[in-house]
Amino acid sequence: MMPCKVEDKREPQGTSRGGGLLAVVGLAGCLLGGASWLLAAPPTSPLVPAASSTVRPAAAAPATAAFPFTYAPPQRQAEVPVVSANGVISLKLCLVSLIEDIQVPALEQGAITSVEVVEGEFVTAGQLLAQIDDRQPRLDKLAAELQRSAALAKAEDDIEVRYAQAALQVADADLQRAVSIDSKSPGGVTQQEIEKLRLAKHRDELQIDRSKLEMQIAKMNADVHQAGVQAADDALARRRVVSPIDGVVVTLFHERGEWVDAGQPLMQVIRIDRLRVEGFLSADDFGPEEIAGRPVTVDVAQAGGRTVQFTGQVVYLSPLVQAGNKYRVRAEVENRSERGHPLLRPGMTATMHIHLQSKTR
Repeated sequence: MMPCKVEDKREPQGTSRGGGLLAVVGLAGCLLGGASWLLAAPPTSPLVPAASSTVRPAAAAPATAAFPFTYAPPQRQAEVPVVSANGVISLKLCLVSLIEDIQVPALEQGAITSVEVVEGEFVTAGQLLAQIDDRQPRLDKLAAELQRSAALAKAEDDIEVRYAQAALQVADADLQRAVSIDSKSPGGVTQQEIEKLRLAKHRDELQIDRSKLEMQIAKMNADVHQAGVQAADDALARRRVVSPIDGVVVTLFHERGEWVDAGQPLMQVIRIDRLRVEGFLSADDFGPEEIAGRPVTVDVAQAGGRTVQFTGQVVYLSPLVQAGNKYRVRAEVENRSERGHPLLRPGMTATMHIHLQSKTR
C-alpha cells in the first residue's frame, strides 16, 4: 500500500483574499470534489498533485440555493389608449364637467321682494327668478310717460301755423289793396303805409315758419321723454332677475326681504342639457388633425351596474402639451333625463370613444 501524499492547500503569496462568501463556497465545493475522487480511486493508485495551487470557484452554488426568491423592481405600464380595429380610440377615466355654471347677479341694489324658484328647479332662459323692489322706477316711468304725452300733444297742435297762414292772407290782401289804390290815384296811399303793409305780410310769413319750428321742437321733446320712458323700463327690467340659460337652480344665496347690492350673486344656475367630457391623448400616438371635430360616444356607469351611452363631438384640443407628452381632448355631449333626473351629471367619470371614421392607423 503506497503512502498518501498530502497537498499543501494554503494560498500562495499574492493570491487575492477577496471573494467573500462566494470564495468560501467554491473552496468547500472543491474539497468535497477531491474527497469524492479519493473515495472513487483504487487503493494502489497514486495521488496526482494538482496542476495549480490556485482554487477557482467554477462550480459555485447558484445564488438561488441560498435565496429562494429574487427581487425585480416594478415596471410602470405606459398609458396607451385602446384602439379598435375599426378606428375607435377609447379613453378611460374621462371627467364629466359643466359647460355653463353661472352665478346670477343682482343688476340693481335694493330689497328682494320675491324669490320665484327653489333649489333643484328646472328653469328656462328668461324665466323670472327673483324680484327686487321697483317702486321708484315705476314712478319715474309714469312721470316720463306724462311728459311724453304733453310733448306729443304740442307737436301735433298746428293751430299757430293755421293762424299765421290766415294772418298772412289778410296782410297780403291789405297790401294788394293799397298798391291798387296808389296805382289808380297816385298819392292816395302814402309810401309809408305801403311799407308797413309789406312788413306785416313778411311778419306773418315768418310766423308760419316759427310755428312749424315750434312743432318740430315739441316733437323732439316728445322723443326725449320717450327715452325717459325707455330708461324707466330698463330700470324696471334690471330689477327683474331672470335666468340667462336653460338649466337647473342648484343654490340660493339670498331670501326674500334681504338687501342686495348691484353685482352680488343671488343664485347659481347650471346648464345640464349639454355637458363636456375631457380626457388626455398622447402626442406621440395621435396628432390634433386626426382628432379635431370627430364624433364621440361616451359610456357612463349607472346605478345597478347598467351603462348608458351618449353622443357628441370633439370641440377643443389644447395647444398645451403636459407632462408625459399628453394633451387635453374635450368633447361636448347631449344629456338625457330619466324620470325628471339627468342621467349624465358633472363629476362622473366616463369612457370616451373617439371615432376616426375612415382614418386608420
